[in-house]
Amino acid sequence: MNATNKYRILIWIIVILVATNLSTIGSFYYYRMNDPKTTDLKQEDQKAIPGEQRTRFFRDQLNLNAEQLDQFRDINRTFNRTARSIEMNLAQLREDLINELGTPNPDSIRLDQMAIEVGNNHSKLKQVTTTFYLDMKKICTAEQQTKLHEIFQSMLNKDNQVNLPQSGNQGGRWRNK
Repeated sequence: MNATNKYRILIWIIVILVATNLSTIGSFYYYRMNDPKTTDLKQEDQKAIPGEQRTRFFRDQLNLNAEQLDQFRDINRTFNRTARSIEMNLAQLREDLINELGTPNPDSIRLDQMAIEVGNNHSKLKQVTTTFYLDMKKICTAEQQTKLHEIFQSMLNKDNQVNLPQSGNQGGRWRNK
């Protein structure tokens, strides 16, 4: 097989892969935005833990004493800073991804790099959430650990992702990752 035929075959393979990726991303966003179950779940989750009252919620649910509450505030502060930074990066990556898709000739290599970076950020966010949970578990009694586990289980959405309340005054709204 000569070099010209190889390049033509490779170009067609790339075109097919790009078309498949674009249709997958488009389908995901279309169905994600139009799925009434997702909207209902978001509304149910919004009632679970109000955003600006996370400290009070954990204090009340776990019956934290004063020392545990101080430790929780430190753990929570560290988690919030790190998670917020990652989420801001994810939001920018999503925007960049959509902008690139909207260009006349999207760069498939750049799209692949952004997709990898999105995945890496999701991984970091899961690691930060795991650290938050384990740090919380360390300061809890056995009974509190059981309740902590129940709280985290109740915050799982249908995609098995933990929803955490947003910081600041967001009217108690939850963010979905």
